[in-house]
Amino acid sequence: MQRFISGRIEYHTRGESTGRERFEMFARADGGRTLRALCEMRDVDLTRDVSMNLDTRSRPLDAFVRLVQRGRVRGSTLFTVHPHELVCEGKLADHGHVHQRHVLDAPLDYLGLHPLVGDALVTLVRGCDRPGETHCVAGYTNSSSPDGNEGLLAVRSNIAVTFIGHERRSVPAGEFEAAHHLLRWRPEWPEAHIWTYGPQAIFLELTWALNDSRYVLTALETEEA
Repeated sequence: MQRFISGRIEYHTRGESTGRERFEMFARADGGRTLRALCEMRDVDLTRDVSMNLDTRSRPLDAFVRLVQRGRVRGSTLFTVHPHELVCEGKLADHGHVHQRHVLDAPLDYLGLHPLVGDALVTLVRGCDRPGETHCVAGYTNSSSPDGNEGLLAVRSNIAVTFIGHERRSVPAGEFEAAHHLLRWRPEWPEAHIWTYGPQAIFLELTWALNDSRYVLTALETEEA
């Protein structure tokens, strides 16, 4: 039975509303799913449109991202994942036409393209065993800046992820039995707290001291097909 999930996440920085993210997830008959997200960041006048195709273990198979800032397309890129290779191709305002090939030593578990519902997927790679232990999740990202608006090329990433435990978490969208993890994208950055729900790691909330921000799920709808 296929499942359709949609929702909305609100962005808050220093107590002010600064944007939102609308997302959809389609569970396919082959066991994989498609994830789509539209991110609007008013404080930096940025819109990010992302579509990801995931396998049965929520690993990326292909993905597309278009980033518009201050009325100008900063870049449109397609990522294609093969068993031993990641290919990135597209057109970027800062680099022109790009075509990258990265050799993979192992299957690619995680591709960070900066929607929050995509950030949540890294917790599936870490899992919920051995609370308090930090595991490093190797992957790729299209930007290593906090707002995801610089570089826009495929670069290696190494995220330190710590599982804290399970707890009840109330957000505007409801009350959930949540998994609580810590994420550290760079050694010099403070950890972010993230809460997710269920085997698909549905995003619930993230707080980050680096930019004094809180991102929270305000609406969630689920349909059975």
